Amino acid sequence: MHDVVVVGGGLIGLLTATELAERGVRVLILEKDEIGFEQSARSVAAVNLPGGAANGGAGSMLRRSSDEWATFADRWDCEIDLNAEGWHIIVADERDEEWIEIDRLTWNETAGYPASETLDADSARNRFPSLQGSFRALEIRSGGHVDATMVMRGLSAVAERLGVETRCGTLVTGFDTRGQSVIAVRTSGGTVSCGTVIVAGGVWSPQLCDLLNFHIPMQRVRAPALETGPLPAQTIPGFVRGSTFGARQNKDGTVRITGGYRYSAMLHDVSFNDLRDLRLWAPALWKNRKDVSMRVSLKGLKAELSCIVAKLRAGKGQTVVPQGYSVSSKPRDRKKQLEDLGKLIPAVKAAPVRRTFAGVIDLLPDLQPVIGLIPGTDNAFVSTGFSGHGYMCGPGACQAMAQLIVDGQTTVDLTHYRPERLTGKLSMA
Repeated sequence: MHDVVVVGGGLIGLLTATELAERGVRVLILEKDEIGFEQSARSVAAVNLPGGAANGGAGSMLRRSSDEWATFADRWDCEIDLNAEGWHIIVADERDEEWIEIDRLTWNETAGYPASETLDADSARNRFPSLQGSFRALEIRSGGHVDATMVMRGLSAVAERLGVETRCGTLVTGFDTRGQSVIAVRTSGGTVSCGTVIVAGGVWSPQLCDLLNFHIPMQRVRAPALETGPLPAQTIPGFVRGSTFGARQNKDGTVRITGGYRYSAMLHDVSFNDLRDLRLWAPALWKNRKDVSMRVSLKGLKAELSCIVAKLRAGKGQTVVPQGYSVSSKPRDRKKQLEDLGKLIPAVKAAPVRRTFAGVIDLLPDLQPVIGLIPGTDNAFVSTGFSGHGYMCGPGACQAMAQLIVDGQTTVDLTHYRPERLTGKLSMA
């Protein structure tokens, strides 16, 4: 019997398993596809890093994550292609100025290292010659990005060295319980006994938690991305954020473009899942209707319907989610972001589109993850709902989960992320 069974082989599941194994715990990862198949390997992977005076205590999850990313490659002996050139936030108009004032207050309260530097446009152009478009100011914060694929590949090797067993292509369908304890995990390949279970299945976590009588009101939002052909080094300094775009340059010179801080331009595939929490989500969707594009994917609806039928056939206490779930993205999904980035950095205009792709974000109403013991259980934990910030928060969250299971307490402050909050009235972000 394994001490801990982790459901999900994305960043959170894999890193949690690695943290546990380093503490001598026997861990099994159950992944329905391949390690990092969904969002974890497709993320822009922007991260915070130490810089300036630390804010508050070391218990801040963001601060802990910042510290961990700075030493990640050395600690785990794996290459992650860390870029530590900073976050560069473009302030182009009055609405951007209003947003940055509010964001700066939030940053000061929550970030591990909240210090920032603001440059006027001329000073910014002198320091970063590639920035030639029209803007008012540039705010610089400590941070950068990592290569998501390299992180997942490196962690997989570390987990193997530490004795973590991984079973890919294994769909978790339910749990066997005794009283308030989970004693086994049911899978497509049979039943697996366990001492503790961690649900870290990203967008599929709610279906599993439903079987443990814990409801997570999650929305699945598609996050398209575009990658250009190679450009000269330093075309994009660190991670650049504008109101309509986010951009980073990979080591091979290609540039990855995603949504911005005011207009993320996410795509929402209408699904049967929407009906359950429609009353909760409808106001937020209406408020952000200019930023969320509603789509009807026949392929997606067909896959969802097939899972519903399979679940009914399997009987009570069972669930079925799609395997090989891969959403599409077309150049037009990021056309405006590419055009806006080209206005700021003219060198990008001539870059050809090399590829487009998309992942799916596990969005919660208050945009905070849910981390901790599932209410009503003795040994079932959940770590999900990172709302697009898995790389920002992941190292701290995974370290906290390992501490909870091994020590029964954690040095990371999880007050704002406790599962119990989801049973009350949620504040929509």
